[in-house]
Amino acid sequence: MALTDPELDLLTELLEDDPTADLYLQVGTELVRRARWREARDVLLGGLAGDDRPPEAYALLARAALELGDYAACLKALEQVETTPGSEPGRIEILALERSGQTDNARDKALAYLAVDADDVVVSSVVERLESPPPDEDQRGLDPMLTVERAERYVAVGRVDRAIRTYRRILRSHPDDQGLQIRLRELMGAEADDLPDDLSEELTDPGLVPPEFDMPSPGMGPAPDDDEAEPTTANKGKGRGSRKRRRSLINP
Repeated sequence: MALTDPELDLLTELLEDDPTADLYLQVGTELVRRARWREARDVLLGGLAGDDRPPEAYALLARAALELGDYAACLKALEQVETTPGSEPGRIEILALERSGQTDNARDKALAYLAVDADDVVVSSVVERLESPPPDEDQRGLDPMLTVERAERYVAVGRVDRAIRTYRRILRSHPDDQGLQIRLRELMGAEADDLPDDLSEELTDPGLVPPEFDMPSPGMGPAPDDDEAEPTTANKGKGRGSRKRRRSLINP
């Protein structure tokens, strides 16, 4: 039965004193129902630190981890759950495998799932994506030098990190291309632990001007030093005399 907001708040406060209390499962279930994935993950991880935890708790944790994009944690949690074809944990496993780049395993499990439940829209979509044609070698991004062929050359010489960056840029120009998406997931899944952070998408355009930046007015030259400043009324004559004396010294 769903919890009201006050009930959920009260039980959550009780868990702060004892995260492994049995009520963690009730709270975790409600948080998953409300799609509060990060809170659900934290509550379930705290509760699962206790002994003799039911598979249901691991299945909820797998769902939260899937939604948070932590596919390794999702699959690890599913090791404690029956992922039989036609079950909700089975569907979650297929999605985690696909999104982590384990395409062959995902395809096999998806086909086995559809043999039990041929009308499952989610799993049918997975099979459709996995059976999409591979990307065309001539496919490219906005930069004509960034092609699928070039990305695969990086893969051939062991620079998977550069291949992933290239595929990301091509995918920006073709965001709906399932072949590109699948290949990128395969590469990211294969090398996820060894890849450096890709900060290229965070770089700003060097041609941009800061929003409050005022360009200075053009001048005819550098500002004069104090000694070369325009003479005042009191010393105008002195200035001219000094210049005349300098001329006389130069041209006697």
